[in-house]
Amino acid sequence: MDCRKFQLSLMTIVLRPGEYIDQTRKLNSLVHLDSDIFDPDGLGTVNDVRNEQFYRGGTRSLTAPSISSASQPESVIYDPYPAYNSREWRKQWKGNFQPCTGPRGTDLDRTSRDDMISVYRGTQRGFPHPMFGSYEAMGLDGNVCVDRYTRLSAYGHNIPAVRGRGKISWNRVDWGNLQAQCLERNADRYKSRFDKRWLAQHPLWLSPNQAPITADRGNKHASPGMYKPRSAVLLRCWHSMPWTPNHHHYLRSLIMELSLHSGAEYEIFLLVHVQDETLPIFSDPETVQLLKETFIPSEFHNISVLFNDRLLEAWYPKVPEHSPIYQHLQPVQAFSQLYPDFDYYWQLETDARQTGHMYHFLERAVEFARQQPRKHLWERNAYFYTPGAHGSWEEFVSMVNESMRGRESIWGPVLEDESEPRGPKPPVKSPQLDDHEWGVGEEADLITFLPIFDPAQTSWTFPNVLFNIPKDVPRRASPITMWRVSKTLLDIMHADQAVNGVGLGSEMSAPTWALWHGLKAVHVPHPIYVDGQWTPQELGRPDSIWNWDHVHDHIMYRTTYMFTTQTAEDLYRRWLGFPAESAEDIDPAPHTDERGRFWFDGGDLREDLYGRLCFPPIFLHTIKNSDREKGPAAPVPI
Repeated sequence: MDCRKFQLSLMTIVLRPGEYIDQTRKLNSLVHLDSDIFDPDGLGTVNDVRNEQFYRGGTRSLTAPSISSASQPESVIYDPYPAYNSREWRKQWKGNFQPCTGPRGTDLDRTSRDDMISVYRGTQRGFPHPMFGSYEAMGLDGNVCVDRYTRLSAYGHNIPAVRGRGKISWNRVDWGNLQAQCLERNADRYKSRFDKRWLAQHPLWLSPNQAPITADRGNKHASPGMYKPRSAVLLRCWHSMPWTPNHHHYLRSLIMELSLHSGAEYEIFLLVHVQDETLPIFSDPETVQLLKETFIPSEFHNISVLFNDRLLEAWYPKVPEHSPIYQHLQPVQAFSQLYPDFDYYWQLETDARQTGHMYHFLERAVEFARQQPRKHLWERNAYFYTPGAHGSWEEFVSMVNESMRGRESIWGPVLEDESEPRGPKPPVKSPQLDDHEWGVGEEADLITFLPIFDPAQTSWTFPNVLFNIPKDVPRRASPITMWRVSKTLLDIMHADQAVNGVGLGSEMSAPTWALWHGLKAVHVPHPIYVDGQWTPQELGRPDSIWNWDHVHDHIMYRTTYMFTTQTAEDLYRRWLGFPAESAEDIDPAPHTDERGRFWFDGGDLREDLYGRLCFPPIFLHTIKNSDREKGPAAPVPI
């Protein structure tokens, strides 16, 4: 085979999750320290040293052996989708999968680099291991990595000097129309919920009395010949948000990877908070159109759904609070009543990114949650699974089980009034009589990406943000409301707030209603990295950061997924090829906390030596600056 034919054949290789295993990434089950670390200035001080190993590598230093003599390894197309229309697939699901039209006006092709992301086999040599969660426990493919071009070029992040890739006039793309066409082609795969779709109603309705009647959600356990569940993905933003090119790439990737390539299993919406309440968005269509033309890129006009605080006050007049910080789920609840043709609703934020494939990530999260048994589930949910301290996931589960010997465990609903619980009744009287069978194969009503803990008796910021309920009520919380919530759970939350005026702070809302009604809630242990030299034992001890007392927030700020973090933005900006700003060129005062810690750019970028940074799948939050020139927002506000 000549060189040209060999290169051509490489371009058509398609890799699926699990087809390549990186043997160099094995983590020892447990790492024991000889002695405790002495921290004279408090826990987490001695090892508060940045880890430059994130940046000392790239596409020229991958763990996989190169099949090319070139210094830059070959990437391959990555396809994490099911074998649609196969015999095995048809045994489980109704209907036929039909490919959907993409932004080029042609049917999407999962063997084309124009339509798919590409990956490199292996990861950067010496790349750190996740401190919390793991690829193995979640079933996530951590054996491959992406640079900024293989991840984003299909969505408009242009590769210099690459020929043949068809250009797209993105301002002429109508993502709302493409998603509607995709659903129409694949309609026989999904159960119709109601006769009329309300896509044209871009502001949410002001009156809750106009909401369509919701349908029964059916059996939550999969069985042969079932309709495929559908999920809405609500990307939250505000009307005057400044858009960067990377925001465009991010939203396009969500639509392509979750909706169009899957045949409408997901549908993406931009849920826009109109913060100027003087604008008549419910009575003047011209105002709505002007808002979109002024603030929202044209390609996303027909997926934008507008709301304001006045709408939330009309829907939930008995709850005295409607601001996003305290009631971040109220717009999602209202949306679920007006768009009831979904089984599940994901909420995502514009300051989050996934370096890996989003369909693979969300589907693995859903499958992990589905397979979790109910026994000791709430107790497992409260932990930050730390492989270096807890061992394998199976060892961690055994540890939690052992810790619960002779102790009471949550088993079924935890209602203190006479309300009828909506969750299933436990099959046996106590968890001691269950052999980790109940709940396996059951869809989760709530999926979170941080622990679900009991906020009572903690110094967490919002434990007593309660409305019209006693302060001693049992409750749970999970920071960052990027969750998947079922229609069942949202219906309960909506009714309790609208009729009874019951309310809790945003991050306690869905976890607490799930607790009360005995619905399945699962914290998914996705891989979270820490930019520091702390050990697993140091971060896993009882008086560590996970008491949510804010004493150790400086450690949280060094994680890749947290309510506030420097590390997520550092990693993402370096991955995009943006060098760190020199500390000598800035005023350190606005970026230095009371302990003298400096919160600003970090990470030495050496693409000349290592090639472009190549990261495995990492869910990143918070990222406040995704353009080369940074704006006024800081990931860690001092």
